[in-house]
Amino acid sequence: MSTGSYNVGPRNPGIPTSLNYVYVNGSQSQPLRPYPSWGEAFVSDAACCVSANSTVVSAFRPHVDRCDRLWVVDNGVADMTRDLRQVTAPAILVFDLKTDTLLRRYVIDDDLLRDSSVLTSIVVDTACKGCNNAYAYIPDMGSNAILVYNLARDEAWRVESHYFHFDPHAGVYKVGGVEFYWSDGVSSAVLSPSKKTSGFPDLYFHPTSSTKQFRMSTKLLRDKHVPQEDIFTGVEVVGERGDKSQATACDLDPNTNVLFYTQLSKNGVSCWNMDKPLTEENVPLIISDCNVLEFPSDIKVDHDGNLWIISNRQSRFLYESMDFSQVNFRILSAPVEAVIRDTPCEKLSRIEKALSFMKPKTNKRKLNQNKTQ
Repeated sequence: MSTGSYNVGPRNPGIPTSLNYVYVNGSQSQPLRPYPSWGEAFVSDAACCVSANSTVVSAFRPHVDRCDRLWVVDNGVADMTRDLRQVTAPAILVFDLKTDTLLRRYVIDDDLLRDSSVLTSIVVDTACKGCNNAYAYIPDMGSNAILVYNLARDEAWRVESHYFHFDPHAGVYKVGGVEFYWSDGVSSAVLSPSKKTSGFPDLYFHPTSSTKQFRMSTKLLRDKHVPQEDIFTGVEVVGERGDKSQATACDLDPNTNVLFYTQLSKNGVSCWNMDKPLTEENVPLIISDCNVLEFPSDIKVDHDGNLWIISNRQSRFLYESMDFSQVNFRILSAPVEAVIRDTPCEKLSRIEKALSFMKPKTNKRKLNQNKTQ
């Protein structure tokens, strides 16, 4: 499936499959193809259970790791907008993309979830000890937590922090002419390259209803017995993206070290070169279109350096103003190098990168003189 692009969506009435793919070189009007097959992916509106272990009922944002595996977190809910109906227990599914077969289905224990839980994405770390000892990090947007899953031990645990909650000042939205208020917590995360000193990558994360970026070491997340106070003190506020910069999703391009964000209130995409400080000036809006990019819901960077965006006008759908005579769902793509060219996100030279980390020295003598005055 290396020639395919994956598309997922939360389950709603009339939607037969949640996990689908299209051929990258196919036509713009090609149909969605259920994954791994129609028989395994189909869920009827009256379904009481799944027909196979490989069936995905309702998923948001999948992840493809470096071992050619597709990771999907399934909420298992048939209708996520009105009458919630639990078809199957929430689970983590891992597929082998070379054979399109299910490698693992891990059912998430009830004690790791809450009544308000909504599992919105999954990001996977395979850098520690190879493919078998992978760790997956799953934001629970609805109950303000991150679930951690270890593939080797086949177990998961829940991590909570005040930093996973929404910011009340960033809860107001206006998208596609629809005004609404969301209190969505942590919803998306990416992994930085592993640090040479510790061997643990940092997890960069943000709540949807927030304009701030946070990070913490995965060393804390991998320890299921870590004290809660260590989790609290281990989170760092990286910076502020600016007004109306709420983002549903983000993804990192390791070749340029640029982090991309969907921008709900701006109908577009912004970026941040992680070699620079995270300030409003360094997180520019690089793509925007009120029609084509109305409600960008997901964003990915593939191994070939291409940026992929899904827009779906979700706010109109949720608040019943969708016009189905128009094109409402789009998959867009562009080369990373092209979209960041001549922007603050453009890749730095080695000299520029070194200078970006240099800080002016404080004049201690002058500072002491000021204190005595």
